[in-house]
Amino acid sequence: MSLKNQTINVKCEKIVFPGRSLCRCADGIALFTEGLLAGETADVLVIRDKKSFREGLLKNITEKSPARIEPKCLSFGRCGGCTFQNTDYKNQIKYKKEYIGELLNIFGVEIGEILQSPQVWNYRNKMEFSFFNNGDKADLGLHCRGSFNRYVSVPPCFIADEDFVKAAEIVKNFANKNGLPAYNNKTHEGFFRHLVLRKAQNNNQFLINIVTNAAEYNFAPLVKELTPFAQSIFWTQNGRLSDAVVVDNFTLLYGKENITEKLNVGAKDYFFNISPFSFFQTNSKGTEILYNEVLRLLNPSKQDELLDLYCGTGTIGISMAHRVQKVIGIEQIEQAVENAKTNAELNKISNAQFYASTAEKWVKENNQKFNSIVIDPPRSGLTNDVIKFLLNSGAKKIVYVSCNPSTLARDLTLLTSENKYKIKAITPVDMFPQTYHVETVVLLEA
Repeated sequence: MSLKNQTINVKCEKIVFPGRSLCRCADGIALFTEGLLAGETADVLVIRDKKSFREGLLKNITEKSPARIEPKCLSFGRCGGCTFQNTDYKNQIKYKKEYIGELLNIFGVEIGEILQSPQVWNYRNKMEFSFFNNGDKADLGLHCRGSFNRYVSVPPCFIADEDFVKAAEIVKNFANKNGLPAYNNKTHEGFFRHLVLRKAQNNNQFLINIVTNAAEYNFAPLVKELTPFAQSIFWTQNGRLSDAVVVDNFTLLYGKENITEKLNVGAKDYFFNISPFSFFQTNSKGTEILYNEVLRLLNPSKQDELLDLYCGTGTIGISMAHRVQKVIGIEQIEQAVENAKTNAELNKISNAQFYASTAEKWVKENNQKFNSIVIDPPRSGLTNDVIKFLLNSGAKKIVYVSCNPSTLARDLTLLTSENKYKIKAITPVDMFPQTYHVETVVLLEA
Protein backbone atom coordinates (compact mmCIF):
# COMPACT_ATOMS: atom_id res chain seq x y z
CA MET A 1 0.00 0.00 0.00
CA SER A 2 1.38 3.40 -1.00
CA LEU A 3 1.91 5.93 1.79
CA LYS A 4 2.66 8.84 -0.54
CA ASN A 5 1.24 12.16 0.73
CA GLN A 6 0.42 10.60 4.10
CA THR A 7 1.93 11.81 7.38
CA ILE A 8 3.27 8.98 9.54
CA ASN A 9 5.10 8.80 12.87
CA VAL A 10 8.52 7.15 12.66
CA LYS A 11 11.66 6.73 14.77
CA CYS A 12 15.15 7.56 13.49
CA GLU A 13 17.38 4.50 13.78
CA LYS A 14 20.65 6.16 12.78
CA ILE A 15 22.33 8.78 10.62
CA VAL A 16 23.65 7.51 7.28
CA PHE A 17 25.79 9.11 4.60
CA PRO A 18 25.22 11.77 3.31
CA GLY A 19 23.86 12.96 6.67
CA ARG A 20 20.37 11.57 6.22
CA SER A 21 18.06 10.26 8.96
CA LEU A 22 17.20 6.57 8.44
CA CYS A 23 13.81 5.63 9.86
CA ARG A 24 11.75 2.48 9.61
CA CYS A 25 8.06 2.37 8.67
CA ALA A 26 5.60 -0.03 10.32
CA ASP A 27 5.88 -2.37 7.31
CA GLY A 28 9.67 -2.50 7.69
CA ILE A 29 10.50 -0.33 4.69
CA ALA A 30 13.24 2.24 5.21
CA LEU A 31 12.27 5.91 5.14
CA PHE A 32 14.88 8.65 4.66
CA THR A 33 14.38 12.19 5.88
CA GLU A 34 16.55 15.08 7.07
CA GLY A 35 16.92 16.86 10.40
CA LEU A 36 16.24 14.03 12.85
CA LEU A 37 18.87 12.77 15.29
CA ALA A 38 19.28 9.09 16.15
CA GLY A 39 16.58 7.95 18.58
CA GLU A 40 14.12 10.76 17.86
CA THR A 41 10.55 10.18 16.73
CA ALA A 42 8.68 12.53 14.42
CA ASP A 43 5.74 13.06 12.12
CA VAL A 44 7.00 12.81 8.53
CA LEU A 45 5.14 13.52 5.29
CA VAL A 46 5.90 10.79 2.74
CA ILE A 47 6.81 12.42 -0.58
CA ARG A 48 8.27 9.42 -2.39
CA ASP A 49 7.22 5.78 -2.10
CA LYS A 50 9.30 3.15 -3.87
CA LYS A 51 9.39 -0.64 -3.48
CA SER A 52 12.52 -0.67 -1.33
CA PHE A 53 12.51 2.76 0.35
CA ARG A 54 10.56 5.94 1.04
CA GLU A 55 11.51 9.59 1.41
CA GLY A 56 9.78 12.14 3.58
CA LEU A 57 9.72 15.71 4.85
CA LEU A 58 10.08 16.29 8.58
CA LYS A 59 6.93 17.97 9.90
CA ASN A 60 7.10 17.75 13.69
CA ILE A 61 9.46 16.13 16.21
CA THR A 62 7.37 14.25 18.77
CA GLU A 63 10.23 12.95 20.94
CA LYS A 64 13.56 14.76 21.05
CA SER A 65 16.99 13.29 21.72
CA PRO A 66 18.99 14.51 24.74
CA ALA A 67 21.77 15.13 22.18
CA ARG A 68 19.72 17.82 20.40
CA ILE A 69 20.89 21.40 20.94
CA GLU A 70 19.71 24.78 19.72
CA PRO A 71 21.40 25.65 16.39
CA LYS A 72 23.70 28.65 16.45
CA CYS A 73 22.36 29.92 13.12
CA LEU A 74 18.74 31.01 12.65
CA SER A 75 18.89 29.83 9.02
CA PHE A 76 19.85 26.26 9.97
CA GLY A 77 17.54 23.78 8.26
CA ARG A 78 16.81 26.17 5.38
CA CYS A 79 20.41 26.95 4.36
CA GLY A 80 22.20 24.35 2.27
CA GLY A 81 25.48 24.79 4.15
CA CYS A 82 25.19 22.98 7.50
CA THR A 83 23.73 19.60 8.45
CA PHE A 84 24.62 19.07 12.12
CA GLN A 85 24.28 22.36 14.00
CA ASN A 86 21.47 20.68 15.95
CA THR A 87 23.92 18.49 17.90
CA ASP A 88 27.29 19.08 19.55
CA TYR A 89 30.63 18.36 17.89
CA LYS A 90 31.22 15.18 19.92
CA ASN A 91 27.99 13.73 18.56
CA GLN A 92 28.78 14.90 15.01
CA ILE A 93 32.06 12.94 15.17
CA LYS A 94 30.16 9.90 16.48
CA TYR A 95 27.75 10.00 13.53
CA LYS A 96 30.56 10.38 11.00
CA LYS A 97 32.51 7.47 12.48
CA GLU A 98 29.35 5.34 12.37
CA TYR A 99 28.47 5.98 8.75
CA ILE A 100 32.05 5.52 7.60
CA GLY A 101 31.98 2.22 9.51
CA GLU A 102 28.72 1.22 7.80
CA LEU A 103 30.45 1.56 4.43
CA LEU A 104 33.99 0.35 5.21
CA ASN A 105 33.65 -2.31 7.94
CA ILE A 106 33.29 -4.94 5.21
CA PHE A 107 37.07 -4.79 4.70
CA GLY A 108 37.79 -6.07 8.21
CA VAL A 109 40.20 -3.26 9.05
CA GLU A 110 39.84 -1.29 12.26
CA ILE A 111 38.86 2.28 11.49
CA GLY A 112 40.99 4.79 13.35
CA GLU A 113 39.62 7.55 15.51
CA ILE A 114 38.52 10.59 13.53
CA LEU A 115 41.17 13.29 13.46
CA GLN A 116 39.18 16.35 14.47
CA SER A 117 39.23 19.87 13.11
CA PRO A 118 41.01 22.33 15.44
CA GLN A 119 38.20 24.81 14.75
CA VAL A 120 34.53 23.88 14.70
CA TRP A 121 33.30 27.41 13.87
CA ASN A 122 34.65 30.07 11.46
CA TYR A 123 36.96 27.50 9.86
CA ARG A 124 36.11 27.96 6.18
CA ASN A 125 38.78 29.83 4.22
CA LYS A 126 36.59 30.21 1.14
CA MET A 127 32.98 31.29 0.70
CA GLU A 128 30.97 32.09 -2.40
CA PHE A 129 27.99 34.27 -1.55
CA SER A 130 25.23 35.07 -4.06
CA PHE A 131 23.47 38.40 -4.47
CA PHE A 132 19.69 38.34 -4.69
CA ASN A 133 16.92 40.92 -4.56
CA ASN A 134 15.08 40.90 -1.25
CA GLY A 135 12.13 43.20 -1.75
CA ASP A 136 13.55 46.51 -3.00
CA LYS A 137 17.01 45.84 -1.53
CA ALA A 138 20.02 43.90 -2.76
CA ASP A 139 20.84 41.11 -0.32
CA LEU A 140 23.69 38.63 -0.02
CA GLY A 141 23.38 35.01 0.96
CA LEU A 142 23.65 31.28 0.38
CA HIS A 143 21.39 28.91 -1.53
CA CYS A 144 18.53 27.32 0.34
CA ARG A 145 18.79 23.57 0.76
CA GLY A 146 17.91 21.86 -2.51
CA SER A 147 17.29 25.09 -4.42
CA PHE A 148 19.32 27.34 -6.72
CA ASN A 149 16.64 30.04 -6.95
CA ARG A 150 16.00 30.70 -3.25
CA TYR A 151 18.45 32.13 -0.71
CA VAL A 152 19.05 32.76 2.98
CA SER A 153 20.66 36.05 4.00
CA VAL A 154 24.15 36.50 5.43
CA PRO A 155 25.58 37.63 7.72
CA PRO A 156 25.75 35.72 9.89
CA CYS A 157 27.52 32.58 8.69
CA PHE A 158 29.15 30.80 11.60
CA ILE A 159 31.35 28.40 9.63
CA ALA A 160 32.87 31.20 7.52
CA ASP A 161 35.98 33.11 8.55
CA GLU A 162 34.97 36.13 10.64
CA ASP A 163 36.52 38.58 8.15
CA PHE A 164 34.14 37.25 5.49
CA VAL A 165 31.14 38.44 7.48
CA LYS A 166 32.63 41.96 7.73
CA ALA A 167 33.37 42.09 3.99
CA ALA A 168 29.90 40.80 3.08
CA GLU A 169 28.25 43.50 5.18
CA ILE A 170 30.40 46.25 3.64
CA VAL A 171 29.71 45.15 0.04
CA LYS A 172 25.98 44.67 0.66
CA ASN A 173 25.68 48.13 2.23
CA PHE A 174 27.61 49.64 -0.69
CA ALA A 175 25.21 48.03 -3.19
CA ASN A 176 22.15 49.45 -1.47
CA LYS A 177 23.65 52.88 -0.78
CA ASN A 178 24.38 53.24 -4.50
CA GLY A 179 21.14 51.71 -5.78
CA LEU A 180 22.86 48.73 -7.43
CA PRO A 181 20.45 45.78 -7.66
CA ALA A 182 21.32 42.10 -7.59
CA TYR A 183 21.46 40.24 -10.89
CA ASN A 184 18.30 38.29 -11.66
CA ASN A 185 19.13 35.06 -13.50
CA LYS A 186 15.58 34.84 -14.88
CA THR A 187 15.24 38.35 -16.31
CA HIS A 188 19.02 38.76 -16.75
CA GLU A 189 18.86 42.25 -15.32
CA GLY A 190 20.77 43.73 -12.41
CA PHE A 191 24.41 44.27 -11.48
CA PHE A 192 25.90 42.38 -8.51
CA ARG A 193 26.15 38.61 -8.95
CA HIS A 194 28.53 37.03 -6.42
CA LEU A 195 31.04 37.79 -3.71
CA VAL A 196 33.88 35.25 -3.52
CA LEU A 197 36.05 35.51 -0.39
CA ARG A 198 39.29 33.62 0.35
CA LYS A 199 41.60 33.68 3.36
CA ALA A 200 45.11 32.36 3.91
CA GLN A 201 44.23 31.77 7.54
CA ASN A 202 47.67 30.64 8.73
CA ASN A 203 49.24 33.66 7.04
CA ASN A 204 46.46 36.20 7.72
CA GLN A 205 45.97 37.26 4.10
CA PHE A 206 42.54 38.04 2.65
CA LEU A 207 41.36 38.03 -0.99
CA ILE A 208 38.07 39.53 -2.20
CA ASN A 209 36.56 38.90 -5.64
CA ILE A 210 33.51 41.00 -6.57
CA VAL A 211 31.54 39.41 -9.43
CA THR A 212 29.12 41.57 -11.40
CA ASN A 213 27.28 41.69 -14.70
CA ALA A 214 29.24 42.95 -17.72
CA ALA A 215 28.89 46.67 -17.01
CA GLU A 216 31.36 49.38 -16.05
CA TYR A 217 31.48 50.89 -12.58
CA ASN A 218 33.83 52.94 -10.41
CA PHE A 219 34.62 50.77 -7.40
CA ALA A 220 37.18 53.14 -5.85
CA PRO A 221 34.95 54.07 -2.85
CA LEU A 222 34.24 50.39 -2.09
CA VAL A 223 37.91 49.44 -2.43
CA LYS A 224 38.77 52.17 0.09
CA GLU A 225 36.37 50.58 2.60
CA LEU A 226 37.82 47.09 2.08
CA THR A 227 41.57 47.79 2.02
CA PRO A 228 42.05 47.98 5.83
CA PHE A 229 41.76 44.18 6.03
CA ALA A 230 42.21 42.89 2.43
CA GLN A 231 45.49 42.16 0.63
CA SER A 232 43.90 41.50 -2.80
CA ILE A 233 40.69 42.86 -4.32
CA PHE A 234 39.49 41.67 -7.74
CA TRP A 235 36.57 42.56 -9.98
CA THR A 236 35.20 39.84 -12.25
CA GLN A 237 32.72 40.81 -14.95
CA ASN A 238 30.45 38.00 -16.11
CA GLY A 239 27.99 38.80 -18.90
CA ARG A 240 26.81 35.24 -19.42
CA LEU A 241 23.32 33.98 -18.69
CA SER A 242 24.59 31.18 -16.47
CA ASP A 243 24.70 31.87 -12.72
CA ALA A 244 28.07 30.16 -12.32
CA VAL A 245 31.12 32.22 -11.36
CA VAL A 246 32.89 32.51 -14.73
CA VAL A 247 35.21 35.15 -16.16
CA ASP A 248 34.61 37.48 -19.09
CA ASN A 249 36.80 40.30 -17.79
CA PHE A 250 39.08 40.14 -14.76
CA THR A 251 40.61 43.20 -13.05
CA LEU A 252 42.92 43.53 -10.05
CA LEU A 253 41.55 46.56 -8.20
CA TYR A 254 44.00 46.53 -5.31
CA GLY A 255 47.00 44.69 -3.93
CA LYS A 256 48.65 41.41 -4.97
CA GLU A 257 47.64 38.95 -7.69
CA ASN A 258 47.38 36.20 -5.09
CA ILE A 259 47.54 35.49 -1.40
CA THR A 260 49.91 32.92 0.10
CA GLU A 261 48.93 30.25 2.60
CA LYS A 262 51.36 28.46 4.90
CA LEU A 263 50.96 24.78 5.78
CA ASN A 264 53.14 22.92 8.26
CA VAL A 265 53.64 19.33 7.09
CA GLY A 266 56.23 17.03 8.64
CA ALA A 267 57.47 19.88 10.88
CA LYS A 268 58.32 21.96 7.77
CA ASP A 269 56.52 25.05 6.47
CA TYR A 270 55.30 25.04 2.87
CA PHE A 271 53.81 28.01 1.03
CA PHE A 272 51.03 27.96 -1.56
CA ASN A 273 49.71 30.78 -3.71
CA ILE A 274 45.93 31.12 -3.86
CA SER A 275 44.37 33.08 -6.72
CA PRO A 276 40.65 33.87 -7.08
CA PHE A 277 39.90 30.66 -9.02
CA SER A 278 42.58 28.18 -7.87
CA PHE A 279 41.65 25.12 -5.81
CA PHE A 280 42.67 24.93 -2.17
CA GLN A 281 41.20 22.91 0.71
CA THR A 282 38.61 24.99 2.58
CA ASN A 283 39.93 24.39 6.13
CA SER A 284 43.59 25.44 6.49
CA LYS A 285 44.22 23.94 9.94
CA GLY A 286 42.34 20.80 8.95
CA THR A 287 44.44 20.54 5.79
CA GLU A 288 47.61 20.40 7.89
CA ILE A 289 46.13 17.48 9.84
CA LEU A 290 45.07 15.73 6.61
CA TYR A 291 48.45 16.08 4.89
CA ASN A 292 50.39 15.05 7.98
CA GLU A 293 48.30 11.88 8.12
CA VAL A 294 49.03 11.22 4.42
CA LEU A 295 52.73 11.66 5.19
CA ARG A 296 52.55 9.37 8.23
CA LEU A 297 50.87 6.56 6.31
CA LEU A 298 53.01 6.95 3.20
CA ASN A 299 56.23 7.13 5.25
CA PRO A 300 58.29 7.77 2.10
CA SER A 301 62.04 7.37 1.66
CA LYS A 302 64.60 9.30 -0.38
CA GLN A 303 64.64 6.46 -2.92
CA ASP A 304 60.92 6.71 -3.65
CA GLU A 305 59.39 8.06 -6.83
CA LEU A 306 55.94 9.41 -5.97
CA LEU A 307 52.97 9.74 -8.31
CA ASP A 308 50.46 12.39 -7.19
CA LEU A 309 47.35 11.60 -9.22
CA TYR A 310 44.59 14.26 -9.31
CA CYS A 311 47.19 16.62 -7.85
CA GLY A 312 45.26 19.90 -8.12
CA THR A 313 47.65 22.77 -7.38
CA GLY A 314 50.32 20.33 -6.18
CA THR A 315 49.85 20.73 -2.45
CA ILE A 316 50.24 17.05 -1.45
CA GLY A 317 53.12 16.27 -3.81
CA ILE A 318 55.02 19.43 -2.90
CA SER A 319 54.64 18.76 0.82
CA MET A 320 56.14 15.27 0.28
CA ALA A 321 58.86 16.31 -2.20
CA HIS A 322 61.69 16.86 0.31
CA ARG A 323 61.33 13.26 1.46
CA VAL A 324 61.36 11.50 -1.92
CA GLN A 325 63.57 11.30 -4.98
CA LYS A 326 60.97 12.55 -7.45
CA VAL A 327 57.33 13.67 -7.67
CA ILE A 328 55.14 13.45 -10.78
CA GLY A 329 51.81 15.28 -10.50
CA ILE A 330 48.88 14.77 -12.89
CA GLU A 331 45.92 17.17 -13.04
CA GLN A 332 43.41 17.82 -15.82
CA ILE A 333 42.86 21.55 -15.14
CA GLU A 334 45.64 23.45 -16.91
CA GLN A 335 45.47 26.50 -14.66
CA ALA A 336 45.87 24.27 -11.60
CA VAL A 337 48.98 22.72 -13.18
CA GLU A 338 50.47 26.18 -13.74
CA ASN A 339 49.69 26.97 -10.10
CA ALA A 340 51.41 23.73 -9.04
CA LYS A 341 54.55 24.68 -10.97
CA THR A 342 54.55 28.12 -9.35
CA ASN A 343 54.06 26.57 -5.91
CA ALA A 344 57.01 24.24 -6.51
CA GLU A 345 59.21 27.25 -7.33
CA LEU A 346 57.89 29.11 -4.30
CA ASN A 347 59.04 26.22 -2.08
CA LYS A 348 62.35 25.75 -3.93
CA ILE A 349 61.26 22.27 -5.05
CA SER A 350 63.28 21.07 -8.05
CA ASN A 351 62.34 17.37 -8.05
CA ALA A 352 58.63 17.77 -8.88
CA GLN A 353 57.09 17.84 -12.35
CA PHE A 354 53.44 18.56 -13.10
CA TYR A 355 51.49 17.67 -16.25
CA ALA A 356 48.07 18.67 -17.56
CA SER A 357 46.09 15.55 -18.43
CA THR A 358 43.09 13.59 -17.29
CA ALA A 359 44.08 10.69 -15.08
CA GLU A 360 42.46 8.30 -17.58
CA LYS A 361 44.48 9.60 -20.53
CA TRP A 362 47.74 9.69 -18.60
CA VAL A 363 47.51 6.13 -17.25
CA LYS A 364 46.82 4.79 -20.77
CA GLU A 365 49.86 6.55 -22.24
CA ASN A 366 52.39 5.90 -19.45
CA ASN A 367 53.86 2.72 -18.06
CA GLN A 368 56.29 4.39 -15.66
CA LYS A 369 56.68 2.59 -12.33
CA PHE A 370 56.39 4.29 -8.93
CA ASN A 371 57.20 3.11 -5.42
CA SER A 372 54.40 5.20 -3.94
CA ILE A 373 51.17 6.68 -5.25
CA VAL A 374 48.82 9.25 -3.71
CA ILE A 375 45.34 9.60 -5.20
CA ASP A 376 42.86 12.32 -4.29
CA PRO A 377 40.05 11.95 -6.85
CA PRO A 378 36.79 13.92 -7.16
CA ARG A 379 33.64 12.76 -5.37
CA SER A 380 32.86 10.37 -8.22
CA GLY A 381 35.96 8.33 -7.34
CA LEU A 382 38.14 6.31 -9.69
CA THR A 383 37.34 5.10 -13.19
CA ASN A 384 38.00 1.51 -14.29
CA ASP A 385 41.06 2.59 -16.33
CA VAL A 386 42.68 4.19 -13.28
CA ILE A 387 41.91 1.18 -11.09
CA LYS A 388 43.44 -1.13 -13.71
CA PHE A 389 46.55 1.07 -13.80
CA LEU A 390 46.86 1.02 -10.00
CA LEU A 391 46.52 -2.76 -9.85
CA ASN A 392 49.34 -3.13 -12.38
CA SER A 393 51.48 -0.24 -11.10
CA GLY A 394 53.80 -2.28 -8.91
CA ALA A 395 53.63 0.45 -6.24
CA LYS A 396 54.45 -0.75 -2.75
CA LYS A 397 52.09 1.78 -1.20
CA ILE A 398 48.98 3.59 -2.35
CA VAL A 399 47.40 6.28 -0.19
CA TYR A 400 43.82 7.06 -1.19
CA VAL A 401 42.37 10.39 0.02
CA SER A 402 38.59 10.41 -0.40
CA CYS A 403 35.85 12.98 0.19
CA ASN A 404 33.10 10.43 -0.52
CA PRO A 405 32.99 7.22 1.57
CA SER A 406 30.43 5.64 -0.78
CA THR A 407 32.64 5.75 -3.87
CA LEU A 408 35.66 4.96 -1.68
CA ALA A 409 34.02 1.68 -0.58
CA ARG A 410 33.30 0.79 -4.22
CA ASP A 411 36.89 1.54 -5.30
CA LEU A 412 38.50 -0.30 -2.38
CA THR A 413 36.46 -3.40 -3.26
CA LEU A 414 37.99 -3.34 -6.75
CA LEU A 415 41.52 -2.49 -5.57
CA THR A 416 41.57 -5.43 -3.17
CA SER A 417 39.70 -7.90 -5.40
CA GLU A 418 42.84 -9.47 -6.94
CA ASN A 419 44.73 -9.72 -3.62
CA LYS A 420 47.49 -7.51 -5.00
CA TYR A 421 46.80 -4.90 -2.32
CA LYS A 422 45.66 -5.10 1.27
CA ILE A 423 44.17 -2.29 3.32
CA LYS A 424 46.48 -1.52 6.21
CA ALA A 425 44.93 1.60 7.75
CA ILE A 426 41.79 3.75 7.54
CA THR A 427 41.80 7.21 9.10
CA PRO A 428 38.82 9.58 8.88
CA VAL A 429 39.70 13.29 9.02
CA ASP A 430 37.01 15.83 9.84
CA MET A 431 37.60 18.96 7.78
CA PHE A 432 33.98 20.14 7.79
CA PRO A 433 32.37 20.55 11.24
CA GLN A 434 28.61 21.22 11.30
CA THR A 435 28.23 19.35 7.97
CA TYR A 436 28.00 15.69 6.97
CA HIS A 437 31.20 15.87 4.88
CA VAL A 438 34.27 13.93 5.98
CA GLU A 439 37.62 13.00 4.41
CA THR A 440 39.01 9.47 4.69
CA VAL A 441 42.65 8.46 4.22
CA VAL A 442 43.35 4.81 3.38
CA LEU A 443 46.71 3.05 3.13
CA LEU A 444 46.98 0.08 0.76
CA GLU A 445 50.13 -2.01 0.62
CA ALA A 446 51.26 -4.63 -1.88
